[in-house]
Amino acid sequence: MKGLEWSRTLGILSIANSQHVASDAAVNLLGPGGARLLTLVMILSALGSLHVNFLTRPRILYAMARDHQFLTFAKRIQPTFHSPSGALLIHCLLAAVLVLTGTFEEIYSLGIFSIWIFVGLTAVSLIRLRKKDPALLRPYRTWGYPWTPLMVTAVAFALSANLWLLRPVRSSIGLAVILLGVPSFRRLQTRTSDSPIEPAASAGA
Repeated sequence: MKGLEWSRTLGILSIANSQHVASDAAVNLLGPGGARLLTLVMILSALGSLHVNFLTRPRILYAMARDHQFLTFAKRIQPTFHSPSGALLIHCLLAAVLVLTGTFEEIYSLGIFSIWIFVGLTAVSLIRLRKKDPALLRPYRTWGYPWTPLMVTAVAFALSANLWLLRPVRSSIGLAVILLGVPSFRRLQTRTSDSPIEPAASAGA
């Protein structure tokens, strides 16, 4: 439906030759001032998404490092603000590498391809956990189980497969990085299997 609306606004040829379809459509519909306002809204939305990611994802690395499942550096805590400084620095470095090695479309395809794989694997892990530990206390149960996680798995893997068909080179690089992480994770598990798990520290914002 959205593609049909854009085709009415810009025309098929304009869409085919445009590198910024949404921006061009906004100029036609709202004028230059409206397009600038839309750009500002999109920037604010991106900053909000970035803020959420920096609040959540480094803490995953921090928790893994604390449980001896990731690099020890990632469990460092900033003494004043009590934020996971080591994990934040790792995320910043990885983001810088991505920005310097591809266009927005390439980075988007690489990131989204990998993200949807893990969304599907998360749904699969829910089903596996139900079978492995059926008596585990579960304050919240997934609505429509097992059909909802199965639907999430199917959609997630379908999106990843579609992205791979559209951008096979970049998506294959993302898949290779994921597969290289498996032996590295196993090695860390073997090396630290006898180490005690540390109590959780305070990792504030």
